[in-house]
Parts: sequence; structure tokens; C-alpha cells
Amino acid sequence: MRRVLNRHVFVVQPTPLHPGNCLDSAIFEADNASLLTLTAREDGRHAAGNVREAIRLPGVEVTTGRPMQYAGDVLFLSGMSLKGGSMGVRSTRREFLKGSVVLGAGMVAAGPLSRVLATAQKPGAKMKFGLVTYLWGQDWDLPTVIANCAKTGVPGVELRTEHAHGVEANLTEAQRQDVKKRFADSRVTLVGLGTNFAFHYPEADRLKKEIEGAKEYVKLSYDCGGSGVKVKPNDLPKGVPYQKTIEQIGKSLNELGQFATDYGQEVRLEVHGGCSLLPTIKAIMDVVTQPNVGVCWNCNGQDLEGKGLEYNFNLVRPRFSHIAHVRELNLDDYPYQDLINLLVATDYDGWVLLEGRTSPADRVQALAEQRQVFEQMVAKAQAGGPPAASGVKITEREDRATVEINGKLFTEYRFQEPERPFFYPVMGPTGVPVIRHWPIQDGGPDEEHDHVHHKSLWYTHGDVNGVDFWSDGKGKIVHDKFVEIRSGPDVGVITAQNKWVAPDGKVVCTDTRTHRFYNNADGTMMDFEVTLHASNGEVTMGDTKEGSMAIRLAPTMQLKGKVAKGHIVNSEGQTDDSTWGKRAAWCDYYGPAGGDVVGIAIFDHPSNPRHPTWWHVRDYGLFAINPFGIHDFEKKPAGTGNLVIPAGQSVTFKYRFYFHRGDEKQGKVAEHYREYASGAARGR
Repeated sequence: MRRVLNRHVFVVQPTPLHPGNCLDSAIFEADNASLLTLTAREDGRHAAGNVREAIRLPGVEVTTGRPMQYAGDVLFLSGMSLKGGSMGVRSTRREFLKGSVVLGAGMVAAGPLSRVLATAQKPGAKMKFGLVTYLWGQDWDLPTVIANCAKTGVPGVELRTEHAHGVEANLTEAQRQDVKKRFADSRVTLVGLGTNFAFHYPEADRLKKEIEGAKEYVKLSYDCGGSGVKVKPNDLPKGVPYQKTIEQIGKSLNELGQFATDYGQEVRLEVHGGCSLLPTIKAIMDVVTQPNVGVCWNCNGQDLEGKGLEYNFNLVRPRFSHIAHVRELNLDDYPYQDLINLLVATDYDGWVLLEGRTSPADRVQALAEQRQVFEQMVAKAQAGGPPAASGVKITEREDRATVEINGKLFTEYRFQEPERPFFYPVMGPTGVPVIRHWPIQDGGPDEEHDHVHHKSLWYTHGDVNGVDFWSDGKGKIVHDKFVEIRSGPDVGVITAQNKWVAPDGKVVCTDTRTHRFYNNADGTMMDFEVTLHASNGEVTMGDTKEGSMAIRLAPTMQLKGKVAKGHIVNSEGQTDDSTWGKRAAWCDYYGPAGGDVVGIAIFDHPSNPRHPTWWHVRDYGLFAINPFGIHDFEKKPAGTGNLVIPAGQSVTFKYRFYFHRGDEKQGKVAEHYREYASGAARGR
């Protein structure tokens, strides 16, 4: 049976709510209001894919008609509308890519939608206002909910469970289809379902019941056309260690999130109950590895505690879901304008949903008034607030530095770790992590628990003056200080100094690391430049394969494994297993992450000693550059690869990580390497 999945409205550079796979068709629609709408379809229960994948596949048709509404991105084309009526079905990718949709004076080629010129938008323009049926709509049946939202110009609603609308898990398939049709026939979007399932209970049977109950509502939301389910943390039980509860809630969310991925649904963790302090929510989300699990802001008094609203907002903003809850916006018991300013400044593109708690004489009129207040607040924030979050923002915290690119989390530099600094998580070009989570977090049953020293993305070596800094429990790399932390519109910089300390406490050497993060349109780029200083006497970087510049990939991207679908290719044309121990200027490891094929290329700079370097790249996901391990790689005498740094001198290695969509050809890896090598690209 064919199922219609999430419906997205796109014009340029669409970013779907959930990456997906296995699409077999896509439909674009436009109407006189100048909306271009994409409906992604497929057979089976997979998340909706993005337009880049959809347009490559057969079965695409263009039609006119009323645009469908959705909780995802909405972009407007000023003064443009579809001409020519139905364009018919293009049966092959080649035929479809030859076609085009004429929009007024502009032309949208099916492939490069990004070339459509859209009206410049103010920050926060994609943010939408909606209603939670708690409490103003709790006694409205479903037709009344839809009618009252439509009457007041409120485009979306979250249905709280156990209310008069009756949308509950006991609905039959026919009843679910009726709910879906009612929303589809209206101008109102079913944003999702608000449940009270919580995951703090210490009793195993109760916890399982909560998780399984939430799964039923994930299926219900999917069947009814919603995009997600709201859940709660919801407490810190007495007598149970704090960290145990935090990890239990986080792991429960991972299980639910993994389940929800198959239905294209988002899991929304409401800031609620005994877990309402934002540092507590941050701690929970640090355990969460599923990218479709996000935070539902809830406008609690605790938001203002500690260092205040902006600090607490920024703690969790990188993990926001597509809904946030507010109360009556014209009440003075919460700084709502400040909140709207922050949402606009970070270009939030989700739903701001009203949970009315007062008792107005006319709730319909009051709802219309709240929508107007929301629009006025957004306009005020756009007129006088700070610009939208753009460029690279780096925020130093107690034990890490957070790197955000255009308001989205890219990575965190964990500099106070016991063995060595590393970057975790590392987000790929679709916003999905591309690294193995274990042993930092529990990444689920698909992750192998081998090589505990492989922590996300790191730099070290297995033989420095005879000391092993590659393995855990031996030599340690200790953060000394930051030299520079700088944000910017095009590039952000973290420069740090570290000490390489032997088990006896002696400092073997020091290093200076400069990390540059770029705001690029065609993929994320990160430079890792490390200078090794022989600051405490001569240093020998020993001949061993155990090193040096490394990343451990997600299990789906690996070459081998129970869920592995990855591939490896290098600049010399060698592929997969044949790339190990070979010399090459660059190497690319690509495979699916969250349903979309993405790749990570590492570039070896021509100025590096022994360029082109050797590659310690394994089928189980280890991806490393090692210019020292010649004995292992080429079977030459031991010590052939030793590199000696005389006392008082230093040596520098420069590498670039390029996170891209598709394989090495689609990502234009060779082209980007040539730019890097020639110095044409930024940040040489």
C-alpha cells in the first residue's frame, strides 16, 4: 500500500524535517498564493526524503491545486504562480531532469531548484503560530478545533491527548484516515500529538509501558498526518542517583527516536516537571544520539534562573525540535518579547504553539488576538532585534567549546577529557551525526564496542619517544589553554595549546592546534592544523600504524558490519579495502547516515612532511591519516617511518575535513582538494 509521508513546502535550498530514503516518487504543487509544495511518497515506513533525492527518482509529476500545509519549511515566491496546468508524469530521471516548471517570469529547472530567486526573507519568517488544545481547546471536538483555527487564521494545532477531539491510539484505521482527510481538506496543519508519557520511572515495567505507549502515538501521528509526538522527561525520583535517571531518560528517548524514524516522526521532549531546569534538559540531550529527538521549549519560570534566559536558551537551542510552547503572550509573567527576539535572532523555523491557561469569555476571539500579538512581536524582533544567526558561532563553556554554523550545531570541542581532547558529536551535511557515538554515549545496538580509544574525531599518536598516546590509560594529552576563540560570518577559529604527558608525569612535548570552521554553501569544511613542539628535548614520532589524525565513522557508513553500506575511494583511484596503507593526497569515506548518502573527505596539504601521506583506513570505520607508520604500511624495516623533531624546533601538519552530500563525485571531492592544495579555498 502506498503511503503519503511528510509534506514539505519548498522553493530554494529546502531542509527537510527528517532525512529519508527509498523514495519512489515526488509531487510538486503550486497555487495562486505562490507556494511550491513537495509531497514525498514511498512504499513502506520510511521517513520523507529531501528534494535532492526525490527529483532524481522516477514517477514525478507537476500539478496545480490547493497547497498542502506542513510543519516544515515554507518559502514564498513573490509574484509567481504556476502556468500551463498539469505538466504530466515524467517516467525517467533523465526525462524529468530535462523538464522545467515555469513560474511567472522565472524558470525552475527540476534539478537545480536552488537557482530560483526567492524574495529575501527576514529572520524568523518561517516561524509559525499554532494552538495546543490544552486548555482553550480541550472541550472542542475535532471539527470545532479545525474550524476555530481556520476562523482565527491559526494554521496549525497540536492535539493534546485525552481531550474532546478524540484522536487517541484506539482509533481504527478508517477513523485515522478520516482525521487525516479532515486536516488535508482544511487549511490547518496537524502539527503533532501532545502526550504525557514520561521516562523517569525507576520501575522497569512502568518504564517499558511508557515507551511502548509513546510508540503507539508515534504510529497514530503518522497515520493521521502529523509530524511528531511530544513527551515528558519528567522527574528526578528520590533515592535514585541523578546521573542514572538522566541516562535512563536519554536512552529511552533514543529508543523512541529510533522507532519514530521509521515513521518520519519527530520526538519532542517538553521542558517539564522536575526536569525543568535547562541544565538538566541539556544533560539529557547530551545522552540523546537520535537526530529526530529535540527539545520543546515550555516557557517555565526556571528559564530565568541561574545565568538567565539567554544563557539557558543557548544551552539547548542547538537541539530544539520544531515546536515550542508559550502561554498568553500579552501577560507580563514571562519575558515573551525577549524569547521571540531570541527565536528570530536564531532564525527558528518551527511552530510556536499557544497553551492558553486563562479563561477568556470568547476563546475564539482570544485566539485570534494571540495570533496578532505573536505577529506584532515577530515584526518588532525583525525590525529592532539582532540579525539572524548566520556564520560560525563558537561558545566556550566549562569543559567544551560549541561550534554552530548558521544556528545549527556542527560539533563540540571536548577539551577537558581524561585521555585527550576530541570533537563530539560531528554533524554531517544533512544534520545527522556521522561518527560512532560509543564510548562517549550509547549509540544503540548497531554500534560495535571495540577500540575504546576511538572517540569521534581526534589527533594523537601511538609512539612519541616510546610513549603510547594512541591507547587509553597510557600517555595523556592535557589541555593547557586557549590562544584564540573567534566567531565570524565566514570562519570561526579555535586555537589551543596542549601538553603530551607520559605516565610518569613528564611532559614529552607540546602542541598548538588551530581548528577553522567554514560557512560554505556546498558542504561543511573544517581545517585541523597541528604544530608539534619539541619543547622539552628531542622528540621522535615513532614508526607505528597507530595514529594519527583520525575519525571513527557511524556504523551505516562503514565498509563492513551488520548495517554497513559504505565505500572508500582515494585520489589514486583505489577503493575500499585496497586503500589501507596506501599513499594518496586525499581519501573519501562515504555511506548512508539517516537515510541520505553523505561523505567525509580528508585532505593532506602539499606542505605536509611526507606528502602524499599514508592512510590507516579500516573497513570497520576507522579513518585516519598516518605519515609515520611506514614499517606497517610498506613492510620496510622498523623505524623507517620515524620522524625526529630536534629540541627547540617544531613540525606542522595541515589537514582539511570536507563533509559533503553523496559520493566523491557528487561531492566534487577532487575539485575541492585542488582548491585546497592551491590555496584558492579559504583557510589555507
